Amino acid sequence: MTRPLSTSPEQSTPRWAILAAFGAIYLFWGGTFLALRYAVADVPPLLTIAVRCLGGALVLYTVLALRGALESTTRAQWLTSMAAGGFLFVGCHGVLAWAEQRVSSGQAALFMSAIPLWLVLLAAGQQRRMPSRLVLAGLGLGMLGVALLTLGKEAWSGSMADRLALIGADLSWAAGSLIARDGPRPKSIAQSTAMQLLTGGILVLLLSGLTGELSGWGIGQLTPRGAISVGFLVLCGTVVGFGAYTWLLQVAPPAAVGTYAFVNPVVALALAWAVGDEPFSLRTVVAGVIVLSGVLLIWRSSGSASQPSGARNRRDPSLHSQPALSEAKG
Repeated sequence: MTRPLSTSPEQSTPRWAILAAFGAIYLFWGGTFLALRYAVADVPPLLTIAVRCLGGALVLYTVLALRGALESTTRAQWLTSMAAGGFLFVGCHGVLAWAEQRVSSGQAALFMSAIPLWLVLLAAGQQRRMPSRLVLAGLGLGMLGVALLTLGKEAWSGSMADRLALIGADLSWAAGSLIARDGPRPKSIAQSTAMQLLTGGILVLLLSGLTGELSGWGIGQLTPRGAISVGFLVLCGTVVGFGAYTWLLQVAPPAAVGTYAFVNPVVALALAWAVGDEPFSLRTVVAGVIVLSGVLLIWRSSGSASQPSGARNRRDPSLHSQPALSEAKG
């Protein structure tokens, strides 16, 4: 407990800065689910994600250009970015936005908390190696929690199709993360993510046009709440949240940074309950605890893995989530 968060003895990072960065990924990424719920009430779901991606890419490219930090890129890097962006922002964020028209923000966050489970499964299949017993136990718990989320009827928002779509969104984010990790990319994590945001945003915008969203929507439909929500998604969820995340990977242990996977659903549920978007349900709490317990077991197992694997994961710009992206993770 007495070890500093800094990963390098040469670094003397102010503790307040580290705490502020953790606060950003905890609160901002946790808040993206409710912001998305509000945004899609005014803006079509695919258009919302397109604006978020392209807005985030614009800000990141501007910052990189002002700092003179833009690298030259190759065709292979752009193809990787397009493939990763398609899975991350069309298959995951686009589907998430579509489902959040009906699914509460808290329950959507719980579904997204299962992304690490899919990452482990896909990575194990890719490496053709059986996960450890601890990881298998975590997968079992996670799948049980997701089953409760999917099969429950009382107090659940959305249809079965919405819930299955959210499971597919988890899988899509995991696939895109592995593509982004293993394919050719610039050395700069920020530029790599900007490329994924740009290509993914263009794909989502094209899909928005093909589905008729652009022709059926006008800027006059945007309310102040919707505008603030979209702005929050771009600036706080994508730019500030991702910036804090990438900085923390340089000054804090990866396992500590990864705790956002546990905190974000809690924040999302608390915000949803506070605004009346999520009725209190013991079943919701139980399912959430089971899923997060499974993820915790997997993180504990990865914490005891070899250093080369940990070093590799630290360079991965896509295992965060969401939300930025996940916002993954939201």
